Amino acid sequence: MTLSNNDIKRELIKGNNISIHPLKLGNIKGSSINFTASKMAWKVSDKKTAVKEDIITIPPNDTVCIYTQEAIWISRRIGGTYHPRVTLVSKGLSHISTTLDPGWAGISLVAVNNPTDKEIEIRVGEAFVSIMLYYLNTPSDLNIGENSASRRDIAGAFEKNDEEDMLLQEQWHRNQYGITTEMLKSKNYKEFEEDELKEITKKKEEKKEFRQTFWYPLVVAIVGGIIGGSISFF
Repeated sequence: MTLSNNDIKRELIKGNNISIHPLKLGNIKGSSINFTASKMAWKVSDKKTAVKEDIITIPPNDTVCIYTQEAIWISRRIGGTYHPRVTLVSKGLSHISTTLDPGWAGISLVAVNNPTDKEIEIRVGEAFVSIMLYYLNTPSDLNIGENSASRRDIAGAFEKNDEEDMLLQEQWHRNQYGITTEMLKSKNYKEFEEDELKEITKKKEEKKEFRQTFWYPLVVAIVGGIIGGSISFF
């Protein structure tokens, strides 16, 4: 079953199946969540950076591997798929579709292909990939730890500067504890949690009020009718 925006938000509040940091609430859509491009991006052709002044340039007939700004952890009860955004596909871009395996933790390395004969740009911080999440009928016992967290094994082939090396070596985005801890202490998450808990409380009060204004008088009327009928019978 595909997770809706409400499912994603509920799971983020519960914290048992999904953690995301940094959490950008505006990127949670009806049945997906958009992830944004970081300043770590390299051309497959020459293994060099594709970033200049916060612009990622994808050369004609080349592929650029782009890290997301967001790190995500999902439990063994969740799986996912990566999809290109229509706004970028309409420019001529495609990206190599891949999966989000159960138990994954890390930032995502997404390969974006440019089959056109012109350069195409993506801004650092721009939403460039959508992730759809799915509940699994049973928890997976495969792929746990099979792939390197944050795919440092693949990034090792690219020419990285000291800052990029340090960012990839940071531990927080490479395990559940680190991602969840960073999410929980972030300002965006705290504001989101407060708003969601207020909404949950509001809905509970509305249900309670509905029962009091509808069901209680109805029950009284039914009981009254039964008693009245019994008295008439005797």
